[in-house]
Amino acid sequence: MRQAHMEKRWRVIVSGPDEPAMNMALDSVLWKRARENPEIAILRFYTWRPPGVSLGANQQPAHLVDESFCRAAGIPVVRRVTGGSAIFHDREITYSFTSVNDEHFAGPMTAYEKICDALRGGLVKLGVCLDKRGFSLGREPSFTRQDCFSLSSRHDLVINGRKLIGSAQRKDKTSFLQHGSLLLKINKDLWSRIFLNPPVFEKVTSLSEFMHVPPESEIVKALISGFEEFFGARFMVSTLTSGELEEARRAAPEYRLV
Repeated sequence: MRQAHMEKRWRVIVSGPDEPAMNMALDSVLWKRARENPEIAILRFYTWRPPGVSLGANQQPAHLVDESFCRAAGIPVVRRVTGGSAIFHDREITYSFTSVNDEHFAGPMTAYEKICDALRGGLVKLGVCLDKRGFSLGREPSFTRQDCFSLSSRHDLVINGRKLIGSAQRKDKTSFLQHGSLLLKINKDLWSRIFLNPPVFEKVTSLSEFMHVPPESEIVKALISGFEEFFGARFMVSTLTSGELEEARRAAPEYRLV
């Protein structure tokens, strides 16, 4: 049973590149860890090798992506445990954050807003000023056939109305997992060939469109600092344990779609 007001321990993992199904499996494994250990919160940063497409939990590849092209180009398509719509993960930094619901995270919307504020605080350190969109347009992203970054949701982090960070969340009765993509550069040709519905590029932006992109390690360092300052906590750097890696390897095939 979760104890009230226990001291929170904040863990951060910079796990680097991994293949798409493994990345999704690791997020799920870490969510399970947080659920089983309510005194900890886990923040992870990672990239994708090879690049891949992730779909929301209830989406079907045939409705969103050119499966033949993805197979021929060696671009895996995987499912997320979270909602939202399709994302091509290429030149980006992905974050995930998981915790139980406690005095820090009273509910899913509170968690969403706090995590977005921590991300904004980190990027300010790099001279990047983001706004929350503040409103949603159209249907819930999971039920559309448009890519995530072409859609407008209230918690998007935007520059001049164009989405730079898109996030998705999944919750159960006691805990949540949230993850999202910070775009560094957009390969418009690949995006256009992957997605069946043409991306709306005027709704999307990336760091490379308005600045020289710093090394990924510098970006991650700034983001960690943003989380520490926002939550008034020290995030202890750790690595994935052998048990977490093995559990994720066993689960990874469940996330592969194409």
